[in-house]
Order: sequence, then C-alpha cells, then structure tokens
Amino acid sequence: VGGDFNNEGTVEVCFDNLWGLISDVGWTNADAKIVCNQLGHKHGVALPKLQSYYGKSNKTIHLRNVNCIGDENSFSECTKTKLSLLNGKQAILTDEVAGVDCIYDEPTESPCIENPNVDPSDNCSSAGSFRLTNKGIPSSIEGRVEYCYNGFWTPLCTMDNRLADVACRQLGHTQYSWGAIVESGEFGTLLNYSLIVNITCSGLENSVSDCNLFATDDNCLPWCPHNNVGLRCFDSGDCEEGTIRLVDGIIEQEGRVEICVNQVWGSVCDEGWDKTDAHVVCQQMGHPELEPVVFTGSYFGDGKYPIVYSNLKCGGWENDITECGK
Repeated sequence: VGGDFNNEGTVEVCFDNLWGLISDVGWTNADAKIVCNQLGHKHGVALPKLQSYYGKSNKTIHLRNVNCIGDENSFSECTKTKLSLLNGKQAILTDEVAGVDCIYDEPTESPCIENPNVDPSDNCSSAGSFRLTNKGIPSSIEGRVEYCYNGFWTPLCTMDNRLADVACRQLGHTQYSWGAIVESGEFGTLLNYSLIVNITCSGLENSVSDCNLFATDDNCLPWCPHNNVGLRCFDSGDCEEGTIRLVDGIIEQEGRVEICVNQVWGSVCDEGWDKTDAHVVCQQMGHPELEPVVFTGSYFGDGKYPIVYSNLKCGGWENDITECGK
C-alpha cells in the first residue's frame, strides 16, 4: 500500500484477521524477493525499502527481524519474530516499517500513453452525461465516475471536491449533500487511461457538463496506473448535528476525528490542527483530564466521509469543536 504503482509500497501482512505492518529492522533483499514473488512479480529486481519509505499507517506491527533465505515458496516460511498486539502497537511508535519495490515492466514515473484505438463495449450517445457505476450496476449514491466524451464512456484519473459536489448535485442529492472522493479502486476499473485530463468546477454548477473540461490531445492520454476515481454522495440525516466521534483507533480514546455537520459525518483537515484543538475534542468527549496527543497526515486513515472543517483555531475554553474558529 502507499505506492504509486501496484508493484511497490509498504508491506502489510494479515495475522489473526488483522492487517498489520513489518518492522524494517533486518529487512533485506531476500525478504523483499519473497514478498515480490508471492505477489506475482517473480521476474525482476526486488528492492527493500526502509524507513517507512511509502508511509506508515496506524496499524500494529506484526513482525520484526524477518529473515528469508530467498528460496522460500511463501513469506510464511521465513523465520521472523511475531509481536503481540500490545507490543506491536507500542512498536509503531518507535520502529519504521518495511516496503518493497518489485521492479519488472512498469515505469517508475506516471507516463502518458499513446492514444489507443478506444473501443469500450458500452459507448454512449449523450455528450457530457455523467454516471456512477458500482461493479457494473448504475448507482446514484456511489460508484466509479464515468463521463460521456466523444461517444465513449471514460473514467477519470483525478477529481477535486468541487467537482465531487457538483456531481452529487446532478445525481439528485440535496443542497446539504457532500461528495467524498474514493481512490481505493473498490468500484473496479473501466480503463487504465482517461480521455479527459481534468474537469474543473466553481462548485456552483448544477451539472458536470457546465464545468470546464480539459480533453487530451490526439497523441497522449493520462494513464491511471492504479484505480479509476470513484465518488460517494451523502445526504443529510445520518447523524445528530454537532456530534463528535473517534474512528479507526485501536483503543477507544484514539482515532480519526469525525463530526456531524449538516447531519452528515465528516472529518477534519489537519491543516492547522494542534494540541489546543485536540484538547477541545477530548473535553467534548468526556475526557477533560487527559493530555491529548496530536496525530496528522491521516494517521488513522482517510475514512470514507468528506472533509467538513479545516484550519481549526480553538482557544481551549470552548465546550465543543463547533464553537472554534474554522
């Protein structure tokens, strides 16, 4: 995970039905080779990446001191030290994690690709129309973003929040709807390239076709090396206004901050996020006596909901986060 291509990233391993990380202590070429082999990248160079090269998520560290010879059939055959859940959670604070780059036939930089003979099986007739598809099924709530351009449905490689809001509005959601961009690939892939470079909106449009479209030239198409962009639209009514919660932490008193705004759960941008802001959150959740520890960089994951607040400026005396400047 965390790489620009599917042949590179931080290594995650599943133990006891829980995804976790590997400490980079003792991480070698032989270890990286077995990981690459098991992932199907058997013919190439396997480079070990140290010092959390592709990032370090807030998961427990399962393994330390991995020692593969290089001829094992799977990673499970390598000798290693298995950490308990508690020790692994403590290790994430001190250890960096292991990654690999399985170099074979993919470039190291995102290229544009020569214009192929575009012939999707499902072409369209209404230029500028827009749809979401969830595993092949049309949806007005969530799915892969597809745009009708020159008679063909094309995915998007990139999307911003303004386009997301306009798209949700076009799909019939209320004025309090939020659009959350999904880049995980959970809605599948239509094509590994796009016929559109970008679509930019002011955020006030009622239809995606009213936004500015920047098409590709005849010779070069943007390549989507991983996933086609998806979109999830949220209507109001999912939560009580101003409610706050912590999500995706391992213990109850930690996690990503989510707050209900316009009756939709949303997260807080870490721009300007500091200990005073965290103190107000802890106080609101009934822990005024606890010393807060601040986490940034989506430490507990991005979550599936939109970002609703940024640049919080709490003074520390507020009773809840809605009273803070933002």
